Amino acid sequence: MTRAALLGLSVALSCSPSTRVVPTGPHPPHIQDFVLVPYPPPPAEVEEISYRSDDDRCLWVDGHYALDGRSWTWTKGRWVVPGEGCYYAKSELAWSKEGEPRLYYTPPRWYRDEASSLAEDRAVCPEPKACR
Repeated sequence: MTRAALLGLSVALSCSPSTRVVPTGPHPPHIQDFVLVPYPPPPAEVEEISYRSDDDRCLWVDGHYALDGRSWTWTKGRWVVPGEGCYYAKSELAWSKEGEPRLYYTPPRWYRDEASSLAEDRAVCPEPKACR
């Protein structure tokens, strides 16, 4: 490949649009839900992001597996309008650190930016509205 072709390819790739994603952060340690699970979920599904809104408030949140009874169910990714001052904490899996090994699941949740200093009833944000 010639130098000009490499430069053109580099410029084209750097100018490609990127997906606007929701702000993310940790689950506050004093709020985390731990659910004992018998086994981990399958690998995440690959999703094609086919819709892109012209509304700048619309941001993408990735899909995830959720525990449905004793099995895992895929929840598709979607475009949402997050609440003002809210961030998304992704689901987590963790092994117990003491005693017999056990696997725990924490479901995803939306929190206020200052969640670590708030009581649970004030720290949790409502589910965001879907974009149309």
